[in-house]
Amino acid sequence: MTTSIVLQLIVAGLSSGSIYALVGLGLMLAFKGTGIVNFAHGELVALGAYAALFFSVVLKLPYWQVFILTLIFCGVVGVLLERTLIRPLMRAPSFTIVVATLAIGLMIKNVLRLSWQESVSTFATPFDELSLRVGEISINPHYVWIISCSFAIMGLLALFFRKNLTGKAMQAVSQNTTAARLMGIRVSRIFSLTFAVSSAIAALAGILMAPVVGVEAEMGSVILKGFVAAILGGFNSLPGCVVGGLTLGLLETFGGAYFGGTFKAVTAFVLLMFVLLVRPHGIFGRAEARRV
Repeated sequence: MTTSIVLQLIVAGLSSGSIYALVGLGLMLAFKGTGIVNFAHGELVALGAYAALFFSVVLKLPYWQVFILTLIFCGVVGVLLERTLIRPLMRAPSFTIVVATLAIGLMIKNVLRLSWQESVSTFATPFDELSLRVGEISINPHYVWIISCSFAIMGLLALFFRKNLTGKAMQAVSQNTTAARLMGIRVSRIFSLTFAVSSAIAALAGILMAPVVGVEAEMGSVILKGFVAAILGGFNSLPGCVVGGLTLGLLETFGGAYFGGTFKAVTAFVLLMFVLLVRPHGIFGRAEARRV
């Protein structure tokens, strides 16, 4: 295998890993802000891709308008889901909320299937006509765009949670809702904001995935790789989630190139089990001390 092919595989692997990292970041954000693991997050990724397809193909809007409108649309959908379906169940057992998010995901998937049937579609991007060459190496510009978005979102979220009062309020709410209320934090507002931002990040992953894999209702299955990325890094570590996603993407890409598609299909779960056996709290995670 030549050096140029290896470098192209690295870029492709980082691109796939960046998608996994984005999905994991959205899952982690919802968990950090509300304490809820949102199993409908994968379908929100698909919803973002379909929304972008609608704005691009039906309304024929330019890519950057499609990009912004899709994020806004899915952010609003996230708020509506939280207020109408999630919030009434906040006092229910955790298992009930898990089942509810699964049901929400199935509803979104079936609505998408009824609206767009089973066909695989795509939409144009500004990167379709571009070519990027570094010496003798040809790189897909869309891969570079995906990687850039992933790192930008990670940086913005890190600043948000460390420097912004709202970000700190989200963490306080996830740790103890009652104590957060006593401190004057508007918990209901934090829940809505968390789902809005988490859904927007899911939509971003959908927009970035669509030109590469096509738009279809089964896109939501990427949530499995997002979970693996988040758990590998430690479910409370933003940098860890990105490292986990990128590691997974690289192993999948090189494994698929050397050993075929079967190896690629099982890489995520083999890697997950290995890391959990060695470090149960993830690469960057740590055990939480609880007072009793």
